[in-house]
Amino acid sequence: MTAEGRQAAMAAEEPTELQQRAKLQGITLSHFGYDFFSRPPQTFQPVTNIPVGPDYVIGPGDSVNIVLWGAIQAEYSLTVDRNGQVAIPKVGVVQVSGLTFRQLREVLDREFARQYTNFQMNVTLGNLRTITVYVVGQARFPGSYSISSLSTLVNALFASGGPSNRGSLRQIEVRRGKTTVVRFDLYDFLLRGDKSKDIRLMPEDVIFIPVAGQRVGISGPVKVPAIYELRQEYTLSQLIDMAGGLTASAFKNRVQIIRIKDRRQVIMVEDDLELFLSGRRPDIILADGDLIRIFPVPSQDIRMVKIGGAVQNPGDFGYRPGMRVSDLIVFAGGFILSTNLDNAEITRVTPTPEGPKTTRIPINLRLAMAGNSRENVPLQPNDFLLVRHIPEWDLYKLVNIGGEVTYPGTYTIKKGETLSSVLSRAGGFTRNAYLKGAFFTRVAVKQEQTKHLRQAIDRMEAQLLASSAVATEASLDPKEAQRAAAVFAQQRQLIAKLREIVPLGRVVIRLDDPERLRGTPWDIELQEGDSLLVPQVQQTVNVLGSVVSPTAVIYNPHLSVNDYIARAGGTSKTADAKQTFVIKANGTAVSRQSFRWFGTGWTGSEETLHFGGMKSLRLDPGDSIIVPEDFERINWLRELKDIASIIGQAALTAGVVIAAIK
Repeated sequence: MTAEGRQAAMAAEEPTELQQRAKLQGITLSHFGYDFFSRPPQTFQPVTNIPVGPDYVIGPGDSVNIVLWGAIQAEYSLTVDRNGQVAIPKVGVVQVSGLTFRQLREVLDREFARQYTNFQMNVTLGNLRTITVYVVGQARFPGSYSISSLSTLVNALFASGGPSNRGSLRQIEVRRGKTTVVRFDLYDFLLRGDKSKDIRLMPEDVIFIPVAGQRVGISGPVKVPAIYELRQEYTLSQLIDMAGGLTASAFKNRVQIIRIKDRRQVIMVEDDLELFLSGRRPDIILADGDLIRIFPVPSQDIRMVKIGGAVQNPGDFGYRPGMRVSDLIVFAGGFILSTNLDNAEITRVTPTPEGPKTTRIPINLRLAMAGNSRENVPLQPNDFLLVRHIPEWDLYKLVNIGGEVTYPGTYTIKKGETLSSVLSRAGGFTRNAYLKGAFFTRVAVKQEQTKHLRQAIDRMEAQLLASSAVATEASLDPKEAQRAAAVFAQQRQLIAKLREIVPLGRVVIRLDDPERLRGTPWDIELQEGDSLLVPQVQQTVNVLGSVVSPTAVIYNPHLSVNDYIARAGGTSKTADAKQTFVIKANGTAVSRQSFRWFGTGWTGSEETLHFGGMKSLRLDPGDSIIVPEDFERINWLRELKDIASIIGQAALTAGVVIAAIK
């Protein structure tokens, strides 16, 4: 049986009467020593690759190896037969069963000496026999067991799962014929490591496990609380010693002994434990079924004060009479750089007959630490001192300006500082700067985009799963079912691709010379983590999506959207050309539905409107043309309301999505 099976068998055992009584007192106790057998080794056989001792008794099935050298050179590997004999060439049959290993060497030496002279001999044992023993009585798994001839009593106990919870650990007997050869107390082994009575077993030995003797339980702060079996008369102090002694949290002024008397449970003793342990009172003799309760030190109302806010180590500190604000500040490690020394506050709760009354006391820490008795207020238990930070304190915030500026790098900003200010500090733009392609990202925007994108994908996934379930239930034909499974696989692939999209947190901005930008709506106030990348002048237009050859085409101011698509091989058969849209270099999108874009001659307040078809739209370097897939041809995409918004949020990654569903 596996270790797990043994543990399950132990757990299934009915609790003993003493365990049930303890449970009624709210105490859970296990029987000491029985869990020793819950996780046995992988094999119940002892280690066999060790030297055999001189007292090992030879028996049928043992293998004897003999090596001779000198006047005769020979090797023999002999097995003791069922008659207890070995047949040695030129020597004859020798009776060896019942001999110890020491005696075997002497007998073989004598037998060979009758035939040979001037020789030396080495005798070893090879494979050892197995023996059958019987485990009976209150064993967890009683029966007959085939074990190695090197096995001891403990090996056999492991094989049988040990005593059941009603069996004795202290009076285990090994019977050989009509004789009891040993009485084994497992407590000697478990508590003191004494294995002297763990004898080696012989064939047909009987291991008898009687019913357990008297038992008592001890609970509370002792090292090993448990139910113990008594083999003789025990006192309270002896039982505590057996349980490993008291722990540091034990209360020595109280002990309780619950005993069954006149068929009912009564408290036999409620007394001072120290009197018994010190010998100042006749120690109590325990009786079968006694339940001893040791109690922990009573919890006391520990008086504390608390400090929070702008100090080195905020937290709870022990209160002592005469303690003042300055003392608590010192205990907390002192102030930090952002501490507001002029505006702190004590919150004090005072019990009254009408209920707790809360009082707040303003404190000037600068004066308190200087010894001003009025500000250095004496504290009371449970006071809370709040040390405030300097208003709007922040050492600095960082933004990153990269690309085609004179001095790219990381810049610190102050509260309210704008984009034009940092661009001026960065030295303005280089002559290669392409302002229309500026890439501005913000952490807060990225978080918001991620949230909305995930919500849209979740709604889409729920809709796909629901429609797939309906389609599967309606598929009576195996081919239809197979087709539905293929569609479901496509759906899962699309969802997986969409979940790989990571929003960048891009914000559409308009850049210009810092002086012309200053004071315009585009001169935004910067935030911690903002990043601006000003690229070089770009020379291509990207054509992506459902075209013959998605590619980048060299920019030509005279080419229209149609011209660029033609240079990418034209639209594919599955393209939805009417839904073609353009992602401008600055991140804005231009589609057939909302055809409005900013021209190239922006002066700070002007906007250029373009009227006409999408196909005739003139582009700027770095723009991207997206030709979407015709989703109408894919039945399961036709009803999805979120797909357009998801691809729109994905922006330039739309080409990945289209590729995923082809």
